[in-house]
Amino acid sequence: MAGQEKSADQLQDQDERTNSMGLFNMAEAYRLSAEALRKAGVAAGHAESPIRFLYYHAIELYLKALLRLRHDVETIREEYGRKILRLVAEAENLGLVVADEDRKLYELMGDTDAVIDSRYIRTGSKTSPTIDALSRTGQGLRSEVGRLLQKAGVGVRL
Repeated sequence: MAGQEKSADQLQDQDERTNSMGLFNMAEAYRLSAEALRKAGVAAGHAESPIRFLYYHAIELYLKALLRLRHDVETIREEYGRKILRLVAEAENLGLVVADEDRKLYELMGDTDAVIDSRYIRTGSKTSPTIDALSRTGQGLRSEVGRLLQKAGVGVRL
């Protein structure tokens, strides 16, 4: 089925099933999983990589939850994809307030290989945000996006 065009019914079904609440709740699952792994305190080898990946993905999903208020799933996939800086810019258009520390983290995610480095073993020097910074940004994004979603009538719990 890869590469096949989706029918109008398939696109409508996908659009109905991938809503702001679902994306927000999935982001929560990734963020809470990162927090749980962090608390487990595994200190061997590349133990921080899965934690980083979970935070990165949670951040992306929180932003997409907000964008879903205005855009359909196909638009988000085609125009924004995983391009964090585009996601953040559009989220700001929708009312997201971005703190300076968070903006630096988003720029790091968008302008470096930090995200891909959390998924694959690559040798050499790397630039990555701290786990604490990822946690703070994830928590702040959760609160801010959750507030905006609630204001729009989406029943998310904070």
